[in-house]
Formats: sequence, C-alpha cells, structure tokens
Amino acid sequence: MGRLRTAVIGVGIQGENHVLAYRQHPLVDLVAVCDINRARAREVAAKYGVERCYTDYREMLEKEELDLVSVATPDHLHYEPTIAAIEAGINVLVEKPMATRLEEAEDIVRRARRRGVGLYVNFSNRFNPPFAALKERVERGELGEPLYAYVRLSDTIYVPTKMLSWASQTNVVFFLMSHTFDLVRWIFGSEAVSVEARAEFRVLKRLGIDTPDYVVALIEFEGGARAVLESSWILPESMPSIVDFHAEFIGTKGAAFIDTTYQMISVASERFYYPRVTTATLANRRFVGFVREMIHSIVDALLEGREPLVKPEDGLENVRALTAIMRSYERGGGRVAVR
Repeated sequence: MGRLRTAVIGVGIQGENHVLAYRQHPLVDLVAVCDINRARAREVAAKYGVERCYTDYREMLEKEELDLVSVATPDHLHYEPTIAAIEAGINVLVEKPMATRLEEAEDIVRRARRRGVGLYVNFSNRFNPPFAALKERVERGELGEPLYAYVRLSDTIYVPTKMLSWASQTNVVFFLMSHTFDLVRWIFGSEAVSVEARAEFRVLKRLGIDTPDYVVALIEFEGGARAVLESSWILPESMPSIVDFHAEFIGTKGAAFIDTTYQMISVASERFYYPRVTTATLANRRFVGFVREMIHSIVDALLEGREPLVKPEDGLENVRALTAIMRSYERGGGRVAVR
C-alpha cells in the first residue's frame, strides 16, 4: 500500500482525536466521517477539511473505498459498526473496549479471522511513555519476576454526569479498567486466571445514573502474580485533573512507581488545573500525544505489512477479564474464573 484511505465512525471527543491523527499522517487520506448527529458530523468535516460526511455508517461503508475505518462510538455501540466494516472487508481500529459483551467480542474476532481483515483495539496507554518505558525494563529483567501491581485510574464525577450522556449504559470497568487491565496483562506478559471484585452503587444511582460509583478488583495471573485495579468516577470536580492515574509494579528484584495525574504543567487562572498534555493535545498546531502514537502505529503497520503491537486476542482477553470482574461484584465479590 502506498497510501491508506480512512474514515471515522463516531466523532465525539475521542473520535475527533482519530480524525486529528489521520489528518496528520503523511500517508493517510481521511475521506469521510460519520456520526448519527448530522450537525456534529458536518462540524468536524468542515473543521478538518474532510470532503464527505454521513449519518449512516452502512451507507458510508458501501459508497467509500476504504482501507481502514475507526469505530469511536460509545462503549456499548462498538459491535454493529465493527461487524459491518469487517463484513465489508475493511480493516478496523475500534476504541476500547472491543465490546461490552463477551459473546460480541468473540464474534468480532471470529469474523475478522474468517474475512482476513486487520482488527485492532485502541489501547493507547501502551504508548503512554512511563508505561512503555516500564514495559522495556520488565522485559529486560530489571524488576525480576512480576509479583504485584496496583493501578488506580479514576475520573471526576464530571465524566458520568456531564461528559457522557450514556454513562448508565457502561461502567468504570469498561470505561476505565479496560485501560488498566490491558496495561497489567501487557507488562506482566501473562494471562489472568481469576478475579474477585466489589462495587458500590450509591452516589450515581441517587442521580438517576444506574452504574457503579467505583469498582475494586483483585486479579490473579498465571505464575502467581496479582494485581489490584481500582477505578471510580465520583471524584469531586474541584480536583485539578479530570483523571487520577497512579500505578506501582513490584517484582522479585525491584519496583516501579508511576504517576501521570500531574503532566509537568499546572495552570492557575479562573481555576487551578493540570492540562492533559501528554495524552492528546495541540502543540505548535500539531496534534501530539500517545493517542496519536497508537493510531499512527496501526497505520504504519498496515503500510509496512507487519504485525502491530495490539492483536485481536488482546481485545478479546480484555473483554473476557472485564466480564469476569463484573460477574464477581454482581455475585457479591466471590472468586470468578476468567476462562
């Protein structure tokens, strides 16, 4: 392939990041965007000079000649557009989680294999510099054998009450732990065996949003390593960052500690806050950050005919473990086998 023709389905906050990433790759032609909100689709198309916009992804997939399509719809709406793209013979980059039902994730992977198309999940934190640096050190044995990890990724209550209109149709397991479980599995280099989890339904339920306030999960991996994942999205909006992200990894020979909440800049104006400058931002009119790096890595792998960092099985195992976490807290916290 000399160039890739791409499109984006769902151009909300994260979908716009896909648009920006594609627009800045020198070998990508972003030919169309799609969103059920016609005004939003037109706005994004006009803003970034995209020639065509659609409200029906099926129409777009039928009319456009595409090499790669991004699916950046809400968590619970990944399955149908992903399947439609696969059946059209188009490579797909789907936002995490791959799906919110295990049977849907299994079907997506099965159909992609049958059709022989590329299937990728946007686990962008694999390109988050501290975690990428830690992965290299673990691989060369600097920490010894993995023993334990603690990873906390939480959001302020702004996210489920104001940012997402569909918070009650997902939860912190799919929205946040999809990131942290993937990181631990990737850095440990082993598969999850069992989980035990607890959740609380109080603050958001009182607001009419039927989703957990927080979830805490203990995960055991092959070889005996364990991890505790903690995610909430009821932190106060007064916090200086919408995201609270901390991790520690302990091995037989050493330990590593990561804090990405504060990203080297704080701003005091009408409020005091930490801009998220390493995730996805504009710097000197260029889109930069690890979200862009992940998307470009998929593009480059397709152009160069090589295997990308993220494989279909990574997305499937992610959904498998997240589903087990939900089963555990729904049963009151008992141990649940991942497979």
